[in-house]
Amino acid sequence: MTSPGETRATDRAQSLVGRVKPYVPVFVKRPLQRALPVRYRHYFDPEWHRRTIGNMPHWDYLGPIQLDYLVERGLEPHHQLLDVGCGPLRAGIHFIRYLEPGHYVGTDKRGDVLETARLVELPQHGLEAKEPLLVADERFDFGSLGRTFDYAMAQSVFTHIPLNSIMRCLVEMGKVLRLGGKFYASIFENTHGKLYVDDIQQSETAVTHYDRDFYHYDLDTLRFACEETGLTLGYEGDYGHPNNEKMLVFTRN
Repeated sequence: MTSPGETRATDRAQSLVGRVKPYVPVFVKRPLQRALPVRYRHYFDPEWHRRTIGNMPHWDYLGPIQLDYLVERGLEPHHQLLDVGCGPLRAGIHFIRYLEPGHYVGTDKRGDVLETARLVELPQHGLEAKEPLLVADERFDFGSLGRTFDYAMAQSVFTHIPLNSIMRCLVEMGKVLRLGGKFYASIFENTHGKLYVDDIQQSETAVTHYDRDFYHYDLDTLRFACEETGLTLGYEGDYGHPNNEKMLVFTRN
């Protein structure tokens, strides 16, 4: 827990940086931000961890809709939830508040972002007592978590990774999802089929690609990725994402 003295020191440092920043050229600020050790970044930008994910202007929208979506599909406080690619807890804060203590697990490849979210977001929302488990993991090693799950969510994860990584995720998810459990994952959809290799304009700001980030996928390819994982694919479609991502559900049979 942060002491009152540490809080005051942080406030003073952030106030000083705030007064200086307008006079520092962008070509100086950006390299400085990148070079700054993680433990000092909050002095320069209190929300730096939030900026590590996209759609920052939609922070207050994209978090709650994920909870609402799963609650509408049966998520209850006693269920165990795995939040894949949870990042700085944009949705995690809402899941943690809703679930019983110890029932939320968030994984992400950025351990520094998880640590800052633990130190900043959880106290800010008064949720330390909910005891969420936050684990740095870039290989979808869900078995190492030592538990099984009723629900899982991966919003805007498959949109950034190649097919082999999706297959790894599904293989590992099949090992930890309980019988009848649901794994919801969003994608950019390629409605033209797997032979279509051109770019697709998904929204005013999002263009997706066949073989690079942002990735798009056709459903037949993802059904192939499910084979022998114990999961079956269902298509949910639009769920209100501002860049036209679509929702899939993988069910453990």
